[in-house]
Amino acid sequence: MKLKGVFAAALLLAGSALTAAAGAGVTAVTGVTVIPMDSERSIPNQTVVIADGRIVAIAEAGTVTLPVGADRIDGAGRYLMPGLADMHAHIYGFNNEEEEVAYTPVAEAQLLNYAATGVTLVRDAGGSPGHFSYRSRVSAGDWIGPDLFVASPIFEGERNVWDFTVKVTDPSAVEPLVADYAETGYWGLKIYHTTSSEVFDAIMASAQAHELPVMGHVPFDVGIDATLESGISSIEHLRGYDFDGVPVASLWADGGRSRERFSSWNRMTLERRDELVSKTVAAGVWNVPTLAVNRMLFDPATRTRVIEHPRFTRLLPAMQQGMQDLAGLDAIFSAESRDALGEAYPVMLEFIKALSDAGAGLMTGTDSAVPGYVPGFTVIDEIQSFAEAGLTPFQALQASTIAPARYLGIADDRGTVAVGKRADLVVLNSNPLEDLSALWDLSGVFLNGRWHSLADLEAAMDEQSAVAAE
Repeated sequence: MKLKGVFAAALLLAGSALTAAAGAGVTAVTGVTVIPMDSERSIPNQTVVIADGRIVAIAEAGTVTLPVGADRIDGAGRYLMPGLADMHAHIYGFNNEEEEVAYTPVAEAQLLNYAATGVTLVRDAGGSPGHFSYRSRVSAGDWIGPDLFVASPIFEGERNVWDFTVKVTDPSAVEPLVADYAETGYWGLKIYHTTSSEVFDAIMASAQAHELPVMGHVPFDVGIDATLESGISSIEHLRGYDFDGVPVASLWADGGRSRERFSSWNRMTLERRDELVSKTVAAGVWNVPTLAVNRMLFDPATRTRVIEHPRFTRLLPAMQQGMQDLAGLDAIFSAESRDALGEAYPVMLEFIKALSDAGAGLMTGTDSAVPGYVPGFTVIDEIQSFAEAGLTPFQALQASTIAPARYLGIADDRGTVAVGKRADLVVLNSNPLEDLSALWDLSGVFLNGRWHSLADLEAAMDEQSAVAAE
């Protein structure tokens, strides 16, 4: 009775929206099982009505009178849930006209591939002016893709890893940069492990002054304990936990890519693990572990599974080549280091389980499109990695739905299926609460209320690939 009352109230709230729409732009998914992700439950035989980009009604099938002209999607035997999130992505951006010509088609393909795997929200972990152009095109419906939250260009230090980052060695240079990023509209700031302790402190102070969150790697010169106390909002790749106890000089000697660094997981005592978990929870710091990335580095079978996926051939030729040729990454990480990473992987999984059990915030992220990490594909791999760590399917799905929404401060608008919320949704052909591989069995996706069937998405991917091959 209580559940019916909730839906009755939802219909009352939705009535004016349905009437105003008069069928135009109204879509209803009928007879679907709803997985709202507000708790571990599923609600069978529901009709979900969407208009103007919002969920305007949820009720038992057959109890909603739809306006003439409403589009209907048969949801019988299917499951509707919130869209997924990649909270650590790298969409190809641009800073000048030459880069715009080169990278815009790749970015469009990346975003489309995300949509085709049920991803409706992406936090880009190293933005550029081009990303704002992409976001506008997606918002206007000119491109098919997820909503973009764009972090600043990456802050690095004297011994920078990448040429495209912003190298800052003088703390006094930080405030003008942060002020500019805030005015431009970047969601937050991204730091790298090469940042000096002095510049790190300046970044954190400026970020607080401009009310910008900070995400990133734990700097070698700062360490995990001080970073957890700094006010950082999210730590990426478990960076910092994974070199705890390694001398700073050793980290700088090879950029932190040594066997010594990765073996630190196996040297970490349970007491130290529990201490770090407690500090993480107390600080309110979230983690984006990118477990699937680590596995890709040391487990060739993981690469093979992606290459053999039926949808792989629909990727841009350049994306396929990047997945098949990981020589660049294999050159950065020696065979010895990759072996150490493989040996440490079970301990990393135990660490994730300990964070989850303690109530620490966890989110899915992929590092796509680092060579080999396919946008969208790796999000599902990451969710399954969370389950491998011992999280239930529901907990693993939370890390890609309601958890990112809470972290971003938009849980009143995203992350669950409820009346009034933005219609960023996926429709699946089987139940992901029973088997997470159901995430691969996509029927279609709603992006800000716009319905895209899997057939339409795959046709768009085929068209992009054909154009790129010309």
